[in-house]
Amino acid sequence: MKTEPTTPEARNELAGRARRRLTGWAQGAGAITLLKAVHDRGWTTYLTQPRTEAELTGFAGVGPARVAHVLAALEAFGLVIREDTVIRLEPAVAELVLDDGLYALSDVVAHAAALDVVLSHAVDPAGPPPPTGAEALAVAEGSVWRPGPGGRELYRKLLEAVPEFASAVREGRLLDVGCGVAGATLTAATMLPGMRATGLELVPEVAAVAQRRAAALGIDDRFQVLALDVRDFDEAEAFDAAFWAQPFFPVDTRAAALRSIRRALRPGGVLIVQEMEREPSDDADRPGFVLRRLVFDGWGVPFARTAEELAAEAEKAGFETVRLVASPLGRIVVLRRPGQTG
Repeated sequence: MKTEPTTPEARNELAGRARRRLTGWAQGAGAITLLKAVHDRGWTTYLTQPRTEAELTGFAGVGPARVAHVLAALEAFGLVIREDTVIRLEPAVAELVLDDGLYALSDVVAHAAALDVVLSHAVDPAGPPPPTGAEALAVAEGSVWRPGPGGRELYRKLLEAVPEFASAVREGRLLDVGCGVAGATLTAATMLPGMRATGLELVPEVAAVAQRRAAALGIDDRFQVLALDVRDFDEAEAFDAAFWAQPFFPVDTRAAALRSIRRALRPGGVLIVQEMEREPSDDADRPGFVLRRLVFDGWGVPFARTAEELAAEAEKAGFETVRLVASPLGRIVVLRRPGQTG
């Protein structure tokens, strides 16, 4: 067994090392807090265009010294860049601020905060309390892209990778099970005018946001969201294809959920399931992976199931595996309800 240092000098060295590590983590959290603060005040939108420090001071309504210090902190964390006499958001950060970007900065920050709530109960014997509607909405909004140019490009690649699914939904009916705020299906509906879709979402607050987004896009005549547990969904042989958001389904609900999906599909109908997490091969990715695993443990949801495991799970519910597809969105399990397409 390794002998730990016992001299005051050695112990001080260890304490200093640990303190520096924790301080570094705290500084990262502080940078996110500062970024959220300037975002809430409109600075990030203003800085999507190059601005002088004087222009930003006039916009912000605070003194030039404070503006200079805030900018110095943002620059130190790589959130803004200086070019001669002007400052602007770093281009990758700007993508989170633009209206048509793939993800929204506010969604990313709120999603992280909602996961922190679950982590704060990681060692409670009873586990975390059920998420509030607001927390569930934060998780839903932070888990998917927004309809827009980037989202359409991702969905185009999905349709290209899974032609069975593409042909089923192009002029057919899609069932989105565990749709959340329905970013993917809303994207598909804007691309495929012949597609009709139904989303099932357990949390009413989340379902309401998905329906409002459909209305804002002018496609609510083709996309309906039901605040409903899929196990209570009684439409039979009505859908040509389905997507199952399997990472959000607890262990004790999954078999019944798959049986309900199978019943809802027409014979020959296609189900796709996405492998969401894999054991990281890079040590740099491991801290995030193990923290997310704790979150999913708190929700009672299996974490990092492989495509092969997901296929076997669906086969137990009566599906046939067509193939496993490597796609730009990760590995996709393509399944089919047995029988002939009518």
